[in-house]
Amino acid sequence: MRQAVIPRFGSPDVFQIREAADPTPGAGEVRIRVRAAGVNFADVLSRLGLYPDAPKPPLVVGYEVAGHIDAIGANVAGFAEGDFVVSLTRFGGYSDVVVVPAAQAFHFPIDLSEAEAAAVPVTYLTAALALYRLAALTPGETVLIHNAGGGVGIAATQLARLRRASVIGTASARKHDGCAASASST
Repeated sequence: MRQAVIPRFGSPDVFQIREAADPTPGAGEVRIRVRAAGVNFADVLSRLGLYPDAPKPPLVVGYEVAGHIDAIGANVAGFAEGDFVVSLTRFGGYSDVVVVPAAQAFHFPIDLSEAEAAAVPVTYLTAALALYRLAALTPGETVLIHNAGGGVGIAATQLARLRRASVIGTASARKHDGCAASASST
């Protein structure tokens, strides 16, 4: 398989394409043939050497992917080869193939392109955990969302509106139109 490897921290020019062996899923894992990988802030910070949890180079970034399951480890239920899924990867997503714990892969029935689907896991799961689990947002409440024009902010705005909460958002002036479009799309 091919991987986009960062041999040293730096600009996007540091990426190199290298060959690696296809990984084999173990118990509780699935292997995904990647069709698209998300690019998020953690990936950029990792490439620059500014993300505290990133491994040292050489490393393969990529926190989220979309693709089709092509192998399933023992003790995995609910998935079949060929299923289209999105997944959190916590590094390694810029690869043709990834192996992840089955609990980190999700069937994705929403009608989005593969590239759009790959951008969903980190932003929407971050927003969902913050709103639903940490804040325990309930219908009728009002929520203040800072940076409502960023990826997590857009997701939080949409998820809060789905929960029938009122949203007040902050964003830089250049992102106001995008925030308005996001708020009206739910």
